[in-house]
Amino acid sequence: MEATQRHYTVFKMLLWLTLAGCTLHFFDNVIFFDQYPEPAWLNAPIVAALWFPLALAARRAHTTLSGSQPDRVYTLIQGFVVGNWLSFGHYLFANPVDVLPRINAIIAIQTVLASALFVYSLWMQVRFHPDSLPYFRRIWIKLVAFYGITIFALEWAWPSDFQTWWL
Repeated sequence: MEATQRHYTVFKMLLWLTLAGCTLHFFDNVIFFDQYPEPAWLNAPIVAALWFPLALAARRAHTTLSGSQPDRVYTLIQGFVVGNWLSFGHYLFANPVDVLPRINAIIAIQTVLASALFVYSLWMQVRFHPDSLPYFRRIWIKLVAFYGITIFALEWAWPSDFQTWWL
């Protein structure tokens, strides 16, 4: 079974809405950096710079979508989604009750849109491109390793004040 134009339209719409939510969060985070709970090693220019790989992944996924290599599209989307889910990391440094409602709403918008994109792209992958599923496991192992090692190294070099409200 082939994906229809409608499927791709929904996919693209979710992709661009997620990028809009991501952009809203990143720009709010840069402008109001002091209001956000952040790790010790992060500052506003780094936050601004982190937006570019996410935007480029979204753009590349959009341009690759109708191509002959669906495994690359889903790899890009999964990396994009995980990058958006990292917004939950703010809650490692503050209880959501102590975070401004505006920030909680922006994080909720971003992560809900990213989750919807993830579910829809996973559905499309299983339904229309099941041959690309072996890449799913590999990319998740790589993403977890990349983000885990990077954050561990940064926390080792510049320890942050983690909050344990969630324990």
